[in-house]
Parts: sequence; C-alpha cells; structure tokens
Amino acid sequence: FDLRVSLEEVTDLLVPRAFDKGIELIVRYAPDTPRRFMGDAGRIRQVITNLVGNAIKFTERGEVTIDIRRTDDGSDQARCSLLFKVIDTGIGIPEDRLDRLFQSFSQVDASMTRRYGGTGLGLAIASRLVAALGGQIDVESSPGNGTVFRFTARFEGRPTQRLATG
Repeated sequence: FDLRVSLEEVTDLLVPRAFDKGIELIVRYAPDTPRRFMGDAGRIRQVITNLVGNAIKFTERGEVTIDIRRTDDGSDQARCSLLFKVIDTGIGIPEDRLDRLFQSFSQVDASMTRRYGGTGLGLAIASRLVAALGGQIDVESSPGNGTVFRFTARFEGRPTQRLATG
C-alpha cells in the first residue's frame, strides 16, 4: 500500500470537521519515511481515523498533527518499523485517568461522555489493531496541554519510494 494515499484518505474524511472548528490538520513525514509497504493499510487507516477524530473532538482551537517517522535504521531490507504520533492542542487528560483509555466501554469521566459523546470503544479497538500490526500504543497528556497518542507498526517486505517532507 501507499502510505501517503492511505493518510490522504483519512484526512480527506476529517478535514471538514477540523475546518468547521477552525482547527488546522497537519501531516508531517520525516524525510527518510518510505512510501510503499507490504501490510494492512485498512488497520492503519482505522487507527489514524480514530485517533485524529478524537483529537479533533477534544480540541477547541489550535491544531492536530499527524507525525510519521521510521524507527529502525533501515538495515533490514525485509522489515520496516514506523512511529505514528497524533498530537493535539486540546483539553488534555488527567494523569490518573490515562489508564482507563484503552479499556472497552471506558471514558475519562461521565461529564465528558455527555458533552462530547462516544461509546468508549474506539481506543480499545485501536489498541487491538495496533497489536495486530506488531506494535504498541501509548498516550501522554495533561489537562490544558493537549494529548499525544503514539503507536508503532511493523511492516514486512521492502519499503520503497521515500515520502517527501511536508
């Protein structure tokens, strides 16, 4: 699959929501990020859609950034590992509530559910999809300072064609 095309499909769906809120949606690729992979593009799209959709939902002003970079040194021609970050300038999450995020039907708190909606399944599903991609997912956040979701994914096959920065 072509990573740039997959991410453009996601951002095409989410840009209208960001635009309606006055939020900038940015995608950044590290210069050494390969473009084509052997792997499950559908799972990548689903995880990114969930993380970016949540970031837009919980961000009132500022931006949401998708940052992609290679985490291996490129010496193994049969495999490639990527780190994806979804960074927002949103409301943030208290540290003592972060452990609930990846549990099914769990929300940070009931008032958030009433205000923003949601079932509490998206991050649990994203966590399972990331595990299926051979990676891990985590989060860093604090109230008023936004949130950073990070996940890794491993791909088989020789990555080709580097993405341009931008």
